[in-house]
Amino acid sequence: MILNRRGFLSLTAVAGGTLVVGCGSSAQQHTGSALDADALARVLPAHVPVEFAKPDLPGVNGSAPGYLTFPDRLVAAVRDKPLNGGEVTAMTPAFWPVPPGLGENSYYDVVNERLGGVVKFDLVQGSDYGAKLAAMMAARQVPEMTVMPTFTVPPRFSEGVGEVFRDLTDFLAGDKVKDYPLLANIPTDAWNACVYGGRLYGVPFPDKPFPEALFHRSDLFDQLGVEPPTSADEFAALCKAINDPARNRWAVGDVFRSVVRVFGNPGDWSRDASGKVVNVIETEAYTEAVKFTRALYAAGYVHPDVVAGNTTRLKELFAGGQMLIYQDGLGAWREALAQQRPTNPGFGMDAMPLFAHDGGKPTYPVSPPTAMVTLIRKDVPDDRVRELLRVADFAAAPIGTEEHFVLRYGTEGKHSARNASGAPDLTELGRKEITLTYGFLAAPPDALVETQYPDYVRSLHGWLADAYEHQVKPPTFGLRIEEPAEHSKLPKQFEDRTNDILRGRTPVEQVGKLAEDWRKAGGDELRAFYDKALSDAGR
Repeated sequence: MILNRRGFLSLTAVAGGTLVVGCGSSAQQHTGSALDADALARVLPAHVPVEFAKPDLPGVNGSAPGYLTFPDRLVAAVRDKPLNGGEVTAMTPAFWPVPPGLGENSYYDVVNERLGGVVKFDLVQGSDYGAKLAAMMAARQVPEMTVMPTFTVPPRFSEGVGEVFRDLTDFLAGDKVKDYPLLANIPTDAWNACVYGGRLYGVPFPDKPFPEALFHRSDLFDQLGVEPPTSADEFAALCKAINDPARNRWAVGDVFRSVVRVFGNPGDWSRDASGKVVNVIETEAYTEAVKFTRALYAAGYVHPDVVAGNTTRLKELFAGGQMLIYQDGLGAWREALAQQRPTNPGFGMDAMPLFAHDGGKPTYPVSPPTAMVTLIRKDVPDDRVRELLRVADFAAAPIGTEEHFVLRYGTEGKHSARNASGAPDLTELGRKEITLTYGFLAAPPDALVETQYPDYVRSLHGWLADAYEHQVKPPTFGLRIEEPAEHSKLPKQFEDRTNDILRGRTPVEQVGKLAEDWRKAGGDELRAFYDKALSDAGR
């Protein structure tokens, strides 16, 4: 799954407040909203797990199961065709070259035949998605199905969502979801992001609750005779050992957010020992992480591109061995293997085991496990809503089903072929025609199904099992909170100020002033909002 949090954040910035529908001017203030667990429970679908193929590596501590071998026998999970003919319009993001369209794409033909109708996709490049979505929503001219990455949800969206999109509560809440058994298989936490204004408006694309990891070039670590660190001091010593600008090799890229976790980030919002609600920028973990990361910059361990603020080539620099450690979303791991292994079979990439700055027990504050939400246009009649939900049900088919295979691998022998171990992989035609289009409309629970890379499955399975053991659920987890729109610029403002310190443009001694200025810029008002939301929820 190739999703870029930074890219989505930039899209949100581009869209600004223009995504709001029928909510007055962008200068209008909004006090925000919060929905507690009990209120959420009244609108969330029931969770009814199903399994069509037994995993080789069962989940640990709640983590994703892993499959080292692909199932030989596939089950038809959807007996009747979801559509009754006709055409469905849908818009999804594309983070890759757009494939051939209808009439020129045999993969589309195969899937549409299974669906019983034609899905006509409007595929929009990720960099343009926020602006396109904003314009369509403002004009109330959205397709029948619209995929919205969670990072693009705008301020005050809950006030206008019902003017553009269909309320799905009466179709999916509680046991009603059992009409769509593959949607009922999606864990409850993933549905939280689909709730706005106390009503259910979408179908989720589940994601891992760990947004990113520190990655290292394990093959080059072996060559250099070094190992991942277990403390901050070891991390600094490791950077010194592997940094060699004369050989066009730097130790690290962008790692600051990971360093904050190393120093004990309790989450974006938490309560301190006295019970006071605090933002991460006010914590000792943030202060110490700024000082530590600034030292990496000052020592020359950070790649010059990152020092200059250019983070567009991080994947390329890492793959080329010019940067041996960087942070990225977990989906980047699978993406890198697919790109590098065909020409460099020895390419090694691995996620660093979690570690704490003092060598003690690490922690990882988790995020809501939802990458995207699929919404249905408001004017779609009830029978058509049920059809579209059946399409989403089809898209949510897990491994071991015919539906899962056809969505990801098309027709065996044409779009894909199995290797000697039985793992399917795309043929040249498959790589040309297949991207995640239908698969963005919904997804099954998280599972590691990349059987063509068993070493990756084993490694990620182990990393996730460890991460789940050390997860920290911030007090906001499981609540549906929308911040007041007037404070939406605070995070970017203080990210920029933090970067000025990291890069030496502002003295490191100014780190203590960040929290003070944040409070004056609206942080105290935002704290009061979160304090009430958490108190009302009994947290």
